[in-house]
Amino acid sequence: MTGIILTLLLIIGAGWLFRRFGVVGDGAEKAFNQYLYFLALPCLIIVKIGSTPLEGLGSDFLLVNSLPLIFCMAGVWSAWRFFGLDWRFARLMLIVSVMGNTVYLGFPVVSLRLGEHLIGHAAIISSLHNVIVFTAGFALMTTICGEGGCPPSRLLRTAARNVVLWASLAGLGLAASGWRLPALAETVMTDIGRTTMPLSLFTIGVSLYGKRIAGNLGRLAAISAVKLLALPALCLAAARLLGFSGEISSAVFLQMAMPAAVLNYVVAREFDFDADLTAQAIVLSTLLFFPLLYLYELAL
Repeated sequence: MTGIILTLLLIIGAGWLFRRFGVVGDGAEKAFNQYLYFLALPCLIIVKIGSTPLEGLGSDFLLVNSLPLIFCMAGVWSAWRFFGLDWRFARLMLIVSVMGNTVYLGFPVVSLRLGEHLIGHAAIISSLHNVIVFTAGFALMTTICGEGGCPPSRLLRTAARNVVLWASLAGLGLAASGWRLPALAETVMTDIGRTTMPLSLFTIGVSLYGKRIAGNLGRLAAISAVKLLALPALCLAAARLLGFSGEISSAVFLQMAMPAAVLNYVVAREFDFDADLTAQAIVLSTLLFFPLLYLYELAL
């Protein structure tokens, strides 16, 4: 595990240093994200899911992926409804504490720890999490209101822009149909997809530069505790209860343990969350994730 952590930190650190010393400029992060989000990630996801056998992914797989997320989201909603949790923070926490970085960080971790052959399963897991958060999660979130009423919901617009979700659905369609991409298209998309994992880690490093976590430590700790501790623990409990084991179960666990996703910052702007608090949650949960990998290794 130490070797995996060092590999991750060195690539992320390189991105931070390149940004720190001006090797990449202010616009680099946006350019990298656009390339990853609109081209490299869709290519990787479609190719990997499209070639992943769906046999064996039954009800236990679906339940272990969904129950921890639903339980945590319902817990946050209940804390607002019955225990006086501030409604603005409740809206933010309900989404940010469950939407994990299953792509930029999850794919590399699953590949390094369990093997590249599980990237397709990691992509399926990521798509399931997206579906659950963008349906049940956003439905609950839009019912949390303050004295001035509920802010306007832009769920459909946010979901429509989720290219990773649409690529996942396209890959699932290919896998279910048994069709294959034309040979040239598959070759080109595979080569583009290979750039995803190193560049995604490098981009995380670039994005972390200049971010601060001072202030809001209580709220940040609450978000990080749900994301990094409660969700993985519930995933383990569900897997044990359902007798779900093996390397696919390990991939589900690792994806469930990912820190808060960069996509949360986009959601924060769309739904009038506290963008600064969201950015701080992304930074803190990412920093805490690496020492916790040793705990996750024991769980595996």
